[in-house]
Amino acid sequence: MSIFSRVSLFALGPLVSSACKAVGLATVGDGVSVVARFLTDRMSDHSLRVVSALSTASDQAWRTLELALSGESLVTVADRADDKAFREQIRLFVLSAQFDKRIPPKLQDRDLASHCLTELQAARESGLLNGDSDPATIASRLGDLTRFADPAGLVAAQWTLADELAADLHASGYPTLAMFLTLRPASDSTAIPLLAVAVRYHFRRAVEDDPRLFQGLAFAQLERIGKAQEDGAATLAELMSRYVERLETRLGELKDTALSTRAEIRELKQSLEGVSPSPPNLLSLGTRVSPSLPNPLAHEEREEALGSENKTLTAHTGAVACLAVSPDGTRAVSGGADKGLWVWDLVNRRELRCLAGHRDRVCCVAFSPDGRRVLSSGLDQTVRLWDLDAGLELKCFDRQTNRSVAFAPDGKTALCGALYDGKLRLFDASSGKELKRLAGHADWVVCVAFAADGKVALSGGLDRTIKLWDVATSRLLRTFSLKNVVISSVAFSSDGWRVLSAGSDGIVRGWDTFTGQELFRLVGHTDAVSCVAVAADGDRAATAGHDGTVRLWDMRLKKELKRFEGHIGNVLCVTFAPDGKSILSGGEDGTVRVWDA
Repeated sequence: MSIFSRVSLFALGPLVSSACKAVGLATVGDGVSVVARFLTDRMSDHSLRVVSALSTASDQAWRTLELALSGESLVTVADRADDKAFREQIRLFVLSAQFDKRIPPKLQDRDLASHCLTELQAARESGLLNGDSDPATIASRLGDLTRFADPAGLVAAQWTLADELAADLHASGYPTLAMFLTLRPASDSTAIPLLAVAVRYHFRRAVEDDPRLFQGLAFAQLERIGKAQEDGAATLAELMSRYVERLETRLGELKDTALSTRAEIRELKQSLEGVSPSPPNLLSLGTRVSPSLPNPLAHEEREEALGSENKTLTAHTGAVACLAVSPDGTRAVSGGADKGLWVWDLVNRRELRCLAGHRDRVCCVAFSPDGRRVLSSGLDQTVRLWDLDAGLELKCFDRQTNRSVAFAPDGKTALCGALYDGKLRLFDASSGKELKRLAGHADWVVCVAFAADGKVALSGGLDRTIKLWDVATSRLLRTFSLKNVVISSVAFSSDGWRVLSAGSDGIVRGWDTFTGQELFRLVGHTDAVSCVAVAADGDRAATAGHDGTVRLWDMRLKKELKRFEGHIGNVLCVTFAPDGKSILSGGEDGTVRVWDA
């Protein structure tokens, strides 16, 4: 029996079961045989629509596993949000399997995902995973996969099929891929193989995309099929969350230990160099010595060489992805790839402390209007509320967002982009309770912003649109659409009648909020613009780009005023100090730089 035929059984088994349920059959018998014959006849007819749908489902399922193992890239930016969510669950499953030592000892010291990916790509290129279907053989095996009155037997039959498929792959020279396909959850006996979930998902989509096939299989009369698959996906997501809970706890403990050890090493280094150690309650207060420089004097000389316009703040051990400055301009908070929130004293240009809690990259930070609290969001799908004076995490709102968050001017509410469904959520900033839901985007929301009066808000998404919302009524006021431009950042002017957007084409656009018309363009960056900010005076804008520059613009004259260079690599975030006299930026080089504007 070919690999393609075995994969096809994963898709057709639940279809037969659901069909029998829909017509009132409760036991395996003649009813199953009739439905099975109906399907196998459709596989053999001249239209070959069922075979085509199975082939598409099989190919997409293997591609889903491949992308899950290789990780997201620019190629997958436009993929559907539910596809990305499913791939993320697979990645978490593989990570938890390695952590829990459920893989064979000989593979524990190897990069499981990398080896699986290599073998999967080789198997796909060789054509092993394709092939022809065998309707007669499939019909003879459908009975094993339709014992809907015996759930345990159904699960066992699916794992038997997965084991057979793995044996075929192992015999063909792909042992790591074979092992991956038969990885079972650590403590759940009802879970089914990941490949089965992927094939069913894509088969249903392939059938729905073919109206004639959809009608021929009477999917409209079998609503239970969709419900069963949705329940299965929800169960899988819940299981994955449980699998990684233990891992996340361990990683959090390691993070705390690493930060503590890092502070102790820094104090020891300062003592050896004759510099007074930092106070014990703070993480590395005072002047920081760059690892590449032997002493503070050399650091000062380097700053002088870069010019008086630039002051560099170093503490991050990875890319700086987000920045915010307190309303009084005395403090800043930055976050990024090292998962920490670093608090900076902007008066003395030194680091104050690191707030640890996020378990993945921090993507967005926002100050409350009083400057005492900070909201942060990260790829760990949490929004966290911090007391900046005490250095404590006040609340953690789980599964709230994975990218964007903004404090409302009232200091009581906040807005964030949802996990995967493209909806924005207005929530109580103290309790995390959802107050309103704003539906309109067709893909992930990557940036949000409030107008100064808090009455309207902006959002930008991977669907290449910017949307203007009435916060009080949750009504969509206007959509600004861009063709072939992925939005990265949005901002209001201080008067609220202009909107600025930045994106992948390297152009900053100004829009009229009342008419929706494009007012102007700021052209100068030679690569994507990752962030745009507007000064309090409303006449100047600052931008950060993947060309390694920070630029200051006059929006009235539509021209570049200054260009700041010093970051190594992409500049990811930029913001003004409240007085407009300085600009802060963060980049992939792990530095926060302060520029004289």
